[in-house]
Amino acid sequence: MALDPPFVVRVEKPPGSTFGETMNGIRSWLDQCKIQPAMFKPVASERTGVGFEIGFNSEDEAHRFDDAFRP
Repeated sequence: MALDPPFVVRVEKPPGSTFGETMNGIRSWLDQCKIQPAMFKPVASERTGVGFEIGFNSEDEAHRFDDAFRP
């Protein structure tokens, strides 16, 4: 049984953006920063209908990602 990553950041799809555009933006940022997420999954969002949970193995990576994608 796999353990959940210790640091999970949840982001929502911005209004006016598609699911694919949002996912590609996240993936591009991760690639540019050379960060390999421990988990990447779509989740339901009450506000915009869809969001993502991205799990990280380091607190620093989670904070950097959160800072980049916080509205």
